[in-house]
Amino acid sequence: MVADRSLNRYDSRMQPGARIRGRLRGRVIELDEPVDGIEEGEVEVDVRPAQSATPRPADVLEVIASLPEGSRTKADIDQRLAEDRSGWAGRG
Repeated sequence: MVADRSLNRYDSRMQPGARIRGRLRGRVIELDEPVDGIEEGEVEVDVRPAQSATPRPADVLEVIASLPEGSRTKADIDQRLAEDRSGWAGRG
């Protein structure tokens, strides 16, 4: 994840700050990258859900379920496979 360095000011008192993504697990926050420019010690933390910079890809099963039903019968598919396979003679 990339820190948003454009947010170089934390509040109206112009204190240095940074926006860095991380993970909240119980009372522990794990940051995705180091915090530059802020001394180690006590800090204030505002927590809110992160908005994904990259949309989550659709679940493949949801995509398949959303497709319209096909119009081919099992017999049509079996016939096409048999025709295709008959052209494979002498291969492999």
